[in-house]
Amino acid sequence: MCNINFDYCVPFILELEGGYVNDPSDPGGETNFGISKASYPNLDIANLTEAQASAIYYQDYWLKWQCGQMPAHLDLWYFNACVMSGGTAAVKLLQQLVGVPVDGVFGPQTLTALRSFDTTRYHEYLTLHLQHLEGLGVWANYGKGWTNRLFFIAAL
Repeated sequence: MCNINFDYCVPFILELEGGYVNDPSDPGGETNFGISKASYPNLDIANLTEAQASAIYYQDYWLKWQCGQMPAHLDLWYFNACVMSGGTAAVKLLQQLVGVPVDGVFGPQTLTALRSFDTTRYHEYLTLHLQHLEGLGVWANYGKGWTNRLFFIAAL
C-alpha cells in the first residue's frame, strides 16, 4: 500500500488467514483472507482478491486501530490481534500491557505509555493475547491453530 510497516505485516496476515472458508462452527462465518461476510455484508467474499483484502486491512484495521503507532515487532503482533480478536480487544490488551486504564480506546495516554514502555517486554503482549483467546468459547475448536499462529508471528 503506502506504508512500509504495513507492507511488511500484511502478507503474514493474509497467509495466516488463508483463502475462502465457510466453517459453520466459526463465529466469523464465511470468510476470505480473514475478511468476513458478517462484517462486510455487501462484499462478494467468495471472490475477494488479496489486493481487496489488503485494502480493507489497511483502512479498517491498520489505520483505524493505529497499528502504525506501534514499534517494530509489536506492530505485527498488535495488527494480528486486531484481525483475530477485533480492534477494541487488541487495544485493551495493549493498555493492559502498558499499564493504563483499560477502556479499549487508543488515545494519548495509551500512546504515551507505549512510547515509554520497556521494549524487552513486548513479548508479553502475545501472552496476554493468548490468555484472551483461551477464554473464548470456541477455544476447544481453534486453540491449537491460534497458539501455533502466535508462536509463528513471535518467531518473525
